[in-house]
Amino acid sequence: MTISIAAYTMYGFEWLRADIRTFWAGVAARLRDAGMADVPSRLSWKTPEEAQWHAPNLLLGQTCGYPLMKGLTGEVRLVVTPSFNAPYCDGANYCSLIVVGKNSEITSLSQLKGRIAAANKPISHSGYNAFRRLVADYVCQDRPLSNLEPDKAGRRRFFADVTYCGTHMGALQAVATGKADVAAIDAVSFHLMSRGKPKLTGAVRILTTTLPAAGLPLITAGGRSDADLQVLRHAVMDTIGDRKIRPALANMGISGFQVIGRDAYSEILTFERQAEDMGYPVLA
Repeated sequence: MTISIAAYTMYGFEWLRADIRTFWAGVAARLRDAGMADVPSRLSWKTPEEAQWHAPNLLLGQTCGYPLMKGLTGEVRLVVTPSFNAPYCDGANYCSLIVVGKNSEITSLSQLKGRIAAANKPISHSGYNAFRRLVADYVCQDRPLSNLEPDKAGRRRFFADVTYCGTHMGALQAVATGKADVAAIDAVSFHLMSRGKPKLTGAVRILTTTLPAAGLPLITAGGRSDADLQVLRHAVMDTIGDRKIRPALANMGISGFQVIGRDAYSEILTFERQAEDMGYPVLA
């Protein structure tokens, strides 16, 4: 028998694990009460996120809107999108914070040309796609792309280098320690890290923000039935009214859940297309 997978790793910081487990215990109990079988007692922390997304036995997980729209069409179904009680978030929408070192002399986007940028990974909307869109918008308005030096692949290069760190925390650490000059950090991640790693977030300064987009949705496998989807939605949304679970959700930054369709995430592909149309298809 294949065991279902449940995971909450996109914002699964170590200091939040107990709260996340409390949240899942409440969801799992409601699923079992509704008659759903094979509900895992424990969350999966070690299964890579990309593997979770493509798993036919995914019960509940979370993805970023960029991979959702780029490669998960038909493979997952949207359950709900959390609303976060965090600065720079509005309902189910969030943005990226462009951060530089606390004592950096950088005060404007123009001063980022020729610097070193850090990013979590190229499949990230907040760390890559939204960042690329912001840079493309700037260089087209204030500094023609024809003035940018191409790299060996012929791509227009705004930064001296882009280093990939794997996670938002890694990108933030790169800026905080001076290994990079700038990074784009998911506003929710920054808020959660400001509570769990205040020295780290205190070592950087917010320069500006990117355009907003729909936040990271909770998902289930594409093969789940409509009935299962409704049970999942009810189980997750019902936790908000549970006073035993509410403190855990508050620690996770969650103030509610919304059901939004895939169309709400189309703006994320618009970011990509606009950057390409501006002649800046790759963050470089």
